[in-house]
Amino acid sequence: MHKPTFCQQCSQELSNKKIDHKERPYCNSCGFIVFRDPKVAVVVLIQIKNKLVLVKRDINPYIGHWSFPSGYVDRSEKVENEAVREVKEETGLDVELVKLLGVYSQNDNPVILIVYTAKMTGGKLEALDEVQEVGLFPVNNLPELPFPNDPQIIADYRASL
Repeated sequence: MHKPTFCQQCSQELSNKKIDHKERPYCNSCGFIVFRDPKVAVVVLIQIKNKLVLVKRDINPYIGHWSFPSGYVDRSEKVENEAVREVKEETGLDVELVKLLGVYSQNDNPVILIVYTAKMTGGKLEALDEVQEVGLFPVNNLPELPFPNDPQIIADYRASL
């Protein structure tokens, strides 16, 4: 991940300083501290006729791999609205969120996942933005999923059924 080198307040070169028990980019000129915030993404699990909706990614990372409909949350956007919008943009489905399955993160990974389950309320299942294909897969016979939190998400989903 890119480390900032210049202060966004006064444009002076940054150094590192131990603040709150962590090394952080710090401006010796104006005292500005750079807090590198995480990125939030939403993931949505949709079950149709005892099968989960998966998308084959057409963007990196993991282009060509199957995964859940997902996307980054933009600043000032409501997380739930983003989840519904990402599903529509990728799969053509209209969904209603059913419940929060969990929040997932890992050390040294800036992405925080917020995972929901949803039910289809309309639309037509088709590959749209950023996906090569869409498919329905039995919960107990999913293709290999590429992201590090996927095994825990699947385990939590199965436990919730």
